[in-house]
Amino acid sequence: ALPLGDLTSDQMFGLADIARKYVGDNVRMTVEQNIVMRWVSNHDLPAIYRELTAIGLGAAGAGTIVDITTCPGTDTCKLGIASSRGLAGELRTRLAANNASLPEAVKGLRIKVSGCFNSCGQHHIADIGFFGNSRRSGSLKVPHFQLVLGGQWEENGGAFGMAVGAIPAKRVPEVLDVITRRYARERERNESFLNWTKRLGRQEIKTMLEPYTGLPAFETEPELFSDWGDSRVYSISDIGVGECAGEVVSLFSIEISHAESQHFDALLALDSTDFKQANERAFRSMLLAARALVRTRYPNVGNEPERIVEEFRTRFYDTELFFDKFAKGKFAQYFFDMYENPPTQNTREAAYRAIEEAQLFIEACHVCEARIGAESLTRIL
Repeated sequence: ALPLGDLTSDQMFGLADIARKYVGDNVRMTVEQNIVMRWVSNHDLPAIYRELTAIGLGAAGAGTIVDITTCPGTDTCKLGIASSRGLAGELRTRLAANNASLPEAVKGLRIKVSGCFNSCGQHHIADIGFFGNSRRSGSLKVPHFQLVLGGQWEENGGAFGMAVGAIPAKRVPEVLDVITRRYARERERNESFLNWTKRLGRQEIKTMLEPYTGLPAFETEPELFSDWGDSRVYSISDIGVGECAGEVVSLFSIEISHAESQHFDALLALDSTDFKQANERAFRSMLLAARALVRTRYPNVGNEPERIVEEFRTRFYDTELFFDKFAKGKFAQYFFDMYENPPTQNTREAAYRAIEEAQLFIEACHVCEARIGAESLTRIL
C-alpha cells in the first residue's frame, strides 16, 4: 500500500530495481493509488517483502479500511475546498493504530475522500465517502466534509452513495468511529455496509449525526475553525463589511438551511418510494437555494418560482458570478433544466438523479456565497 498514493523518487528507483529482479515488466498502477506486482512466485515473497520494507513500502493494510484513496485537495488543486489529504492522513494514522483489533467487517470497508464535490477521490463509490465543503459560523467559514454513505465499489461502481450530512472537518474521525462501531455492533449476519445503511434509514442516520454537526462559537472550540494539516484559521472574518452585509450573511445562512431541510425530506421520500414527492422536494430545495443567493443581492424577491429563476439567471448566471473557474455554469444548468423540463416519470432513477443534482447545486450556492464574500472583503482591505 502507498499511504496517500505517495512515492519518493528514491522509492521509485528502488521499486523499479525490485520489479526487474522478480517480476520483469509486470507492474500495474491501480485506481486505489497502489502498485501491484504481478506473477510473484511464492518462493520470492519473503525476499520481496524484505526489500520493499527496506525502501519504506512494506507497510500492511492494502485493500483494507486503512488504505484510503484521496485526491490532492487543497494541497495543490485550485478547486479544493477542504484538505482531503490532511483528513485522509489523520484517518489512516488512527485506523492503522487499531487495525489489528478492528472487526473483519470493518476492515473490509472502503473510505475515499475528495477535496470538493467533484469525484476525483472516488467518494461516490465508497462505503464511506467524504467530499470537502464549507459552512459559515457567524463571520467565519468552517471547513467541512459532506458524508456520503452506501456507495458500491463492486460491479464497476454498481451504486453511488448518497450525501447524508456535512460534518466539521475536525469531527470527521469521531464520526467515522461512531459509524464503524455501530455497524460492527448492529449488522446482521453477512450484511453489507450498503444494506445496513438502507436498513438503518436516513432519519436514523441524521439522528446519529446530529451531535456532531452543530457549530459552537469560535471562542469555545477554535480548533474547529482550522483544517487538517493547517493551523491557520480557515478564513478571516468580515471585518469592516458593516451591519448591512452582516445581516445578509445571516439571511443566507437561514435561507440555505431551508434548502438543506427540503433536500433531506427528498431523501426520506426516496426511501419511502414516494418518487413524485422526492422529485418535487428536490426541485424545491434547488429553488430555495437559488432564492438564498438572490436575496443576498435582492432581499425583496418573492416566492414565485418563475421570479426566482429569472432573478437568479440575471444576477448570478448571466453575470457569471455563479460560475466556477473550471466547471463554469454546470451546476446552475441543473437548476434551469429541472425548472424547464421537470421529470415526466416518477421513477427511482429520475428521483435519485434529481436529488444528486440538487445536492450539487446547493453546495455550489455555498461556494458562490463564500467566494463573493471573500472577494468583497479583499476589496475592502
